[in-house]
Amino acid sequence: MVWPGPGDDLAPDVIDSGGEASGLSRRFGRFGRLGRLGSARQRRIASVAAGVAAVVTAVTVLLPSSHPAARPAHHAAGVTISSFMPDRVSPGGMFAGGSADGHPWQMSVQDIADPGARCQPGITLNGNDADPLFPGPPRLTPVGNPAFMTLGGAAPGVGFAFIQVPARTSWVWLDPGPIGGLQLGMQPATPSACGQRFRLVGFAYPLAATLRIHASTPASSSTYIVPSGISDPRVTLADPQINGVWQDADAAHAQVTIATLATGRAFGQRWSIQLAFGTAGDCFTLNTAYIDDSANAKPEQTSLCGPISTPRGPDTIMALALGSPAASGQGVGYVVSLGPDTASLTAQLSTGSFFSVTPVVAAGRRYAAFFVPTPPHLTWLNWVNAAGKEIAGLQDLPSYGYTQFP
Repeated sequence: MVWPGPGDDLAPDVIDSGGEASGLSRRFGRFGRLGRLGSARQRRIASVAAGVAAVVTAVTVLLPSSHPAARPAHHAAGVTISSFMPDRVSPGGMFAGGSADGHPWQMSVQDIADPGARCQPGITLNGNDADPLFPGPPRLTPVGNPAFMTLGGAAPGVGFAFIQVPARTSWVWLDPGPIGGLQLGMQPATPSACGQRFRLVGFAYPLAATLRIHASTPASSSTYIVPSGISDPRVTLADPQINGVWQDADAAHAQVTIATLATGRAFGQRWSIQLAFGTAGDCFTLNTAYIDDSANAKPEQTSLCGPISTPRGPDTIMALALGSPAASGQGVGYVVSLGPDTASLTAQLSTGSFFSVTPVVAAGRRYAAFFVPTPPHLTWLNWVNAAGKEIAGLQDLPSYGYTQFP
């Protein structure tokens, strides 16, 4: 089957593709305030430009409470999701946008490296939560290279996705089942960053739906049914936090840069914190040579992946607890992704002592990493600019997982 293009007659539930902003709209889930659950701040919202022309169509359907997809057990009910793609990419790289329960979202292609560093193109959602892009034929699925992301409590029931499609793809259709008769048509955009051009579509979708994606070229069409574990990922022991981290099909670039951010000694043993940067996110590993007294014991190690921050977005703070619970373990390693305005961090411990941490550059980005061995614990963390002035501060930091600040 060849799926219709922008000039073809559309299905009855789809309003014709005139020139107005449009998209997929449906009552589904409940959109909370745009701030990550457990975060120290509300997420910055970049409003979508009003009055732009769009090339996709609009559908509005209200799910009755008896509909099998209306109240999934793990998603809240009652949000309107809309998606549209303007007919041209904005100067800031925005190529897709919409709203969820009246809160705008936008997807852009931009340089996610620090100013002056080697340019690194990436997709951002509302200016943050980046996913790096890499050139090459998008052939990982029948429709191209897709990636999916959720925001958890910030947008319950809502997912966000983009697809890097082949150059010959002229039209992409999203057919979310079991919601029959509802389709979103998208004509790929071609934003550029870092001297590279990417052919992309972007959209929001209901997490409870099974995503069927169809792509058309002038001569053929293809279909990809997205596994629910990718479009609606769940927390596991290996991935205790997933919000803001893209589930990207491009596993070949999952770890394009591996670097040691900090080393030291504690309990008479050496420790180190490493970064692995790529499409899997900002992934950090705390390694020590410490070995407990249990049988077959191995050196202690802990690893976690978090969102990739942007230079002008909120800083991401990752806590790597060595031993559980952290209070009775060997200590906690911290990594903070920093924007260009921060020259150093000042940490205060429960003992009243202070120490300064100077960021290092890896993958064109700045990170400050350090380890706090027990029994002391971190009580304050202050951001300091090049003039030596404190510009921000945070107390009561978590001892495990990630948060974003400010």
